[in-house]
Amino acid sequence: MILGEAPGRVSLENGRPFSNPRNLVIRRAFARAVAPREIEPEALFYFSDTVKCWPSSPTGANRSPSAGENSTCVERHLGREIKLAKPRLIIAFGARAAAAALGHPVKLVEMHAKAATLDQGIRVIPMMHPSTINIAGMQRVGIRSLDDYETQLTGLLRIEMADALTLFDAGLTAAALRRFD
Repeated sequence: MILGEAPGRVSLENGRPFSNPRNLVIRRAFARAVAPREIEPEALFYFSDTVKCWPSSPTGANRSPSAGENSTCVERHLGREIKLAKPRLIIAFGARAAAAALGHPVKLVEMHAKAATLDQGIRVIPMMHPSTINIAGMQRVGIRSLDDYETQLTGLLRIEMADALTLFDAGLTAAALRRFD
């Protein structure tokens, strides 16, 4: 499962999650991790957001969801969604997404790219989101640039998807891989 904070305007306009310019860093890392195969990330991951609707500012720009919006969506939707999707892995981009997946507040500077396992056996990997607002935080965890972030995420994805890609190479379709237990 790929979990973000909230859908952004560009992603909603594109009709595709994680498709705004900064999220394309995540998609490029995925493409590099599966190369030379041509697999869309949606074939192996279920995409979702902690908050289900786009939080916009009065200017029409994206804004962070309020604490109330966040807690309402987590309580009403995210837990049920996780039970239905049955992910073995959640890569949570951003502190709110990581906190929602783990069930407690997260300091991304301390937990970035470090897996934690929930009682249900689900592995959660909190990641800084590659947004402009997170540049200082990324630098604190040793990420010098967006290219550096993309390279780090590519390596993480290669490791995390190794078994799924072996099955894919053996002829299992991407749709079957999502349901593979």
